Amino acid sequence: MSLMETTAEPVFTGVPASIVCQPETFSSLLPAHWQTLSAAGKTAWMSLWSQWYFAGTLLGWADQLCSEHQSCPLWEFRGQLQINDRGCPEHWLNRGNLSASPTESQQRQHLDLLIHRFITPVCQTLAAFAADNLTVFWSNAAVRLWQGMQRAIEKQADVRVLQELFSAPRLADDQVNRLFSPLRSVVKEDGTEQMQRRHCCLIFRLDEFEKCPSCPLQKCTKN
Repeated sequence: MSLMETTAEPVFTGVPASIVCQPETFSSLLPAHWQTLSAAGKTAWMSLWSQWYFAGTLLGWADQLCSEHQSCPLWEFRGQLQINDRGCPEHWLNRGNLSASPTESQQRQHLDLLIHRFITPVCQTLAAFAADNLTVFWSNAAVRLWQGMQRAIEKQADVRVLQELFSAPRLADDQVNRLFSPLRSVVKEDGTEQMQRRHCCLIFRLDEFEKCPSCPLQKCTKN
């Protein structure tokens, strides 16, 4: 029997993209063993979910904004999320048409929409199932935006809009900037430098995961 005949196709469950800003509906995506998880385990599982979600949305969004001067209106929550067999979002179908953002002013406007109308409600929904721990989700979002910026830098794109965002303690409306400086440079014992998250993603508290080599919580246990 050929490999093609024996390999099963991945199975996805489709849900409306708007589910991420509706806590009462989002609860249908929680795993079957949710109630058996500790409070720390629930936060870790939600952080894992957000890592999948933000990797599939913000990383490419930041790259596209800077390198192609275009942005997708994620804040409209159109289309459908495809949930994989682990319960995490793997694809977002029909998320909307790209909008041109050729000027720096337009880039800032789209970034403002992303922060206030996309990242904010998503983090609020996820935190509702994680003891209101907003920090871990904003940190996960910031890291994915930062990674998208690095992609754009590799393409020699102008990334000043994102650099300004990460270096500003407060937003233009004077709100605290929860995306501020998501990573920092630390000196290792051998004298070399490495980039380290300011806030741990906490996923190591799930049984199947270990700490990242650069985890800022090296002395913490799983519990």
